[in-house]
Amino acid sequence: MSLEDSLRSLSLDYLNLLINGQAFSDVVFSVEGRLVHAHRCILAARSLFFRKFFCGPDPPSGLDPSGNRVNSSTRSGVIPVNSVGYEVFLLMLQFLYSGQVSIVPQKHEPRPNCGDRGCWHTHCTSAVDLALDTLSAARYFGVEQLALLTQKQLASMVEKASIEDVMKVLLASRKQDMHQLWTTCSHLVAKSGLPPEVLAKHLPIDIIENRRASNEIILITPLLNPSPPPQPSPSPRSSHRCSRPRRPKDPSDETCPRLLGRGAS
Repeated sequence: MSLEDSLRSLSLDYLNLLINGQAFSDVVFSVEGRLVHAHRCILAARSLFFRKFFCGPDPPSGLDPSGNRVNSSTRSGVIPVNSVGYEVFLLMLQFLYSGQVSIVPQKHEPRPNCGDRGCWHTHCTSAVDLALDTLSAARYFGVEQLALLTQKQLASMVEKASIEDVMKVLLASRKQDMHQLWTTCSHLVAKSGLPPEVLAKHLPIDIIENRRASNEIILITPLLNPSPPPQPSPSPRSSHRCSRPRRPKDPSDETCPRLLGRGAS
C-alpha cells in the first residue's frame, strides 16, 4: 500500500467515526433541532477553538453567538450550536475528521435560492451562499485550512456568478480581511457596468479611476489612430481595359499590306 492509499484509508476511518454517530461518541451537539455526535479528542486536536472550549481554563463564550456561556454539562451533555446551520456544521466536522470536504452542493439537488431543477450548483446563488456560510463557520471555529479551501472555491465561483453574488462575496471578503478574494471581486465589480455612484460605495477610488481611464482609452484610441480612408475601386470597364493584354502586330493584319504598298512606291 502506498503512502497516498494509507492516508486515504486513515481519512475514511476517521470519517466513519462521524458517520456512525454514537460509536465511541463522548459529546453531542444540537444544531437546528438535530443531534450531532462527535469526539472531543478529535475536535480538540483539529481546532484551537474546540481545544479551548473543552480543555482551556477560560473557554470561549460557547457555540452561541448571544454570548451566553455553555459547557459540556449543559442540557445533560448536549451542547446547543446557534452560530451556524446544520449543513454547514456537518461540512466543517467532515473536514475536521477527514481533512477533505466538498463545499459544492450535489448537482441537481433541490436547493434554496435556486429554482433551476437541472442546476449543477457550481456558481449559482445557493452554491455561493453555502460557501460563504462555510467560510464564516471556518473563521468562527478557527479552522484556517477550511477557510483557505473555501476562499479558493469562492474565487472560482465568482468568475461565472451573477453580479449580485459577486457583490455579496466582495462585502464578505472585506469584512473578514481576505485581501486576495476581495481584489478578485473588486475588479469583477469594476468591469460590471454598474453606475459610478454604486461602485463608489464599495470600491476604492483608485480602482474606479483606473477603470474609467481604461474606458476612455478604449474610446479615444480610434480617434488617435484613424484608419486610412478607403480607396475607390476601379470601375469594371477600366479594370477590364487594364487587364487586357496587347497582342503583337501580325503581318497578316489588313493594315500591313497598305504600309508595305506605300513603302514600295
